[in-house]
Amino acid sequence: MADYRSIIASAVSHLPSTADEARHAIYEQARTALHERLGNDPQISDTELVNEHYRLEVAIYGVEEDLLLSDMRRFVSAETALSPSSLSFIPKVKEFVRSVETSLFA
Repeated sequence: MADYRSIIASAVSHLPSTADEARHAIYEQARTALHERLGNDPQISDTELVNEHYRLEVAIYGVEEDLLLSDMRRFVSAETALSPSSLSFIPKVKEFVRSVETSLFA
């Protein structure tokens, strides 16, 4: 089947980095399209359908993880550029990670 991760990553890459709602809309469209395409195919078993949905969810999770890591790298780079000899950015990184975890798993 399709390489969901590259398809999703390509669609998301055209969005501004702060477009959480738009990203989630893309994910929902992908879920709906997959279900409509495969769910109506009598040659696709329920097991195959579940496996494809799982592969899509793994791809979405991977894209979200990549975005999070990219945001964290930018954040750390910006903080260390301001004060390279200081570790004062660590509490801010922890706060950032907590806020992202809250938004992803809420």
